[in-house]
Amino acid sequence: MDTDDHDARADDEPVTRGAPVSPRPASTSGVRGGVSDDEPNGLFVGPPEAPDRHELLGEGIAGGEGITWKARYQGELTSPLPLAIKLLSPPRDAGPGWPSAREQQRWRDHAVLLRHLKLDHVVRLDEVFLGAPPHPPGSVREGTGASPQTMAYLVMEWVEGPTLHALLAGDPARADTIRRRLAYVAQAGEALASLASVTRSGGNPSLHRDVKPTNCIVHPKRGLVLIDVSTMRLIDDGYDLAGWHTPAYTSPEVLAAPHLPRAVAADVYALGALAYFCLTGQDPPAPDAPGAPAHIEAEVAAVARACGVGDPGRLTSHILAALDGDPSRRPTDLRNWSRGLLEAGGGEPATGHSPSSARPPRRLLYVIVAASLAVAGGGAFAPGLLERVSGGGDQSRTAPPSVTRSAGATSKDPTPSHATGDAVKPVGTIDAPADGAKVKYCSYFSGTASLPPGATLILAKQNMVNGDPQKYVELVFNYEKTSTLTSWRGAQYFGGENEGGVGQVYRIELVAVSLERARHFHDVEMSIEEIQELVRSGTSLADVQVRRVASGKPNECPGPPPD
Repeated sequence: MDTDDHDARADDEPVTRGAPVSPRPASTSGVRGGVSDDEPNGLFVGPPEAPDRHELLGEGIAGGEGITWKARYQGELTSPLPLAIKLLSPPRDAGPGWPSAREQQRWRDHAVLLRHLKLDHVVRLDEVFLGAPPHPPGSVREGTGASPQTMAYLVMEWVEGPTLHALLAGDPARADTIRRRLAYVAQAGEALASLASVTRSGGNPSLHRDVKPTNCIVHPKRGLVLIDVSTMRLIDDGYDLAGWHTPAYTSPEVLAAPHLPRAVAADVYALGALAYFCLTGQDPPAPDAPGAPAHIEAEVAAVARACGVGDPGRLTSHILAALDGDPSRRPTDLRNWSRGLLEAGGGEPATGHSPSSARPPRRLLYVIVAASLAVAGGGAFAPGLLERVSGGGDQSRTAPPSVTRSAGATSKDPTPSHATGDAVKPVGTIDAPADGAKVKYCSYFSGTASLPPGATLILAKQNMVNGDPQKYVELVFNYEKTSTLTSWRGAQYFGGENEGGVGQVYRIELVAVSLERARHFHDVEMSIEEIQELVRSGTSLADVQVRRVASGKPNECPGPPPD
């Protein structure tokens, strides 16, 4: 394992709006300037109603956007909780009214969005507030926030572990570390894909906009975690007053116009630059540096050969595709690109961090959601409400039933039929709702099926309008009682009223998969790639397209329909 005893949390490398700047090396210990990260420095911060709410620890880490401290919250708790608090610096061109009400609302929106996404590989943003500068306890009167200036603070979770910069800087990958390093890049790609997903974000796709080694923490259980979400913005956000960026990890179109709105292609470029760093231990040359593409190609190929990669050219070409100077030619599917990166580098890492190790089992998640909905809705519970689109877990390698889809087995078939010979081919129908039907927040589906031994049924949902290629899966009711699935029933969920689904068209597919794979899906929080493999492993039996309409109430499916 690559190890380091440094616990860094913040942006050690300045960001800029113009010419490149020299990065400040990350500290190599938990002590900065003689003050430990865990030692109180005598200063407190908080909102006007509680100016001493958070006690600051250590000297903090200064970056281009502000300074970040480890902190602790006491309140009425028995023991204080660790947090990370960032004091934001105003942009150079900011007027006396910074931060504006719109900027403050943007940060609050991002906090809600990140809580909605629940991403293992992105830091959680807990609170945004304006308050007095860091001060000794008791020096600011509660309720007034009296101060010559009001400061903007972000309160985030404290993520343990070294930064990628502290862990890897100056150390090229070796044969025994290359797969683990590429896995870190793939985890960053998974995070960026989730942020940019229209479906995952409830219609609010966003960009991180500052992916670089000092903004990546390697957590012992979660793996790579993107931190410093202060630069995060919605994709369709407007003019950027600050234009923050880090030249070596910034695409040429952003370097040319840092204040303009950015596209997903900009985060793709930063991910390619991160891959270069993880392989070489060095920052890539800025895209406008003379000979940058040739230099990147030569360095990546050299490391790949030294690590014994079977096809160094394939790995090199894969990374160069993300670093293409033309944003229209960069990869558009970050999950597929990340999967291809692992394959080009020699496959999945033999050791490393599994996101699923930080998650409770799926059955416990069901209990949590059920309890939450029971409190909010008087006991109504939609089973399987969680979309299984993040996390890890070991994928079952059991082969699916060796059968093919029967001709004519579609939603229009009145009854399933058996194939000739000793083997039974799975066949099935979707009888309700009909093709073209309108659906609300959730809709029941039903039909008939005939399955071979060891097979069961799932319902796969795909949005046909927003361009998201991913399919989202629900098990049919009583999926383990395969003998009862001759007349099956299930449910699919289409998002709340404010999640961007109204008016969208969805394809719902009935798929026969192995019972063992379905059990694995139920018990383990699968990654999005594993879910797609689950669907691909099965046999498509029938499909319908439905249109989401307004629901009128929050939950249309309180549970399995009565027998």
